[in-house]
Amino acid sequence: FNFNEHDPRRWTDDKALWMNAEYIRTMPLDELLPMVKDELRANKLWREEYEDEDREWFAKTVDLIRQRYFTLKDFSGQGRAYFSDDFDFEESAVKKNLLKDPSLRQLLPELGNRLSSVDIFNAETAEAALRAFADDVGVKAGLLINGSRTMLTGQAVGPSMFEIFELLGRDCSVERLKSGVPWN
Repeated sequence: FNFNEHDPRRWTDDKALWMNAEYIRTMPLDELLPMVKDELRANKLWREEYEDEDREWFAKTVDLIRQRYFTLKDFSGQGRAYFSDDFDFEESAVKKNLLKDPSLRQLLPELGNRLSSVDIFNAETAEAALRAFADDVGVKAGLLINGSRTMLTGQAVGPSMFEIFELLGRDCSVERLKSGVPWN
């Protein structure tokens, strides 16, 4: 085994992590949800609504984000932005997706304004609004997609940005796009 117990990324062997990731990705969702619940509860991220009125949202969120996770700890770590407004921004993501283009400081809040006026808010309408806004302001959609991902999740990579918009909902998405947190 090749591991370093003091390195949070290599605390166990890479093969063991890969095997665990495959297990998380392929196990029946009904078996995974209670384990994720326990992980979120242990990290004070669990809300009782996930058991009742938000159960469908919780299941959909776990199913979407599990594709990139290796352990249950990833749900409360990397996945924190889906379950809480109190999350960290990865320094590399901020540099790559936000600070490299100074216009994003103005464009992302404007995108938030555009999204706030979308009648029916879902992945498709969010995508259409983002792409139309990119055309209107003369930038590539990818600039806004990557910037939005970092503003909404604190990360450089993740699931489809438009599915993230839908999962987090209009209000949360708009609020995070307008927050300016990485620049403050």
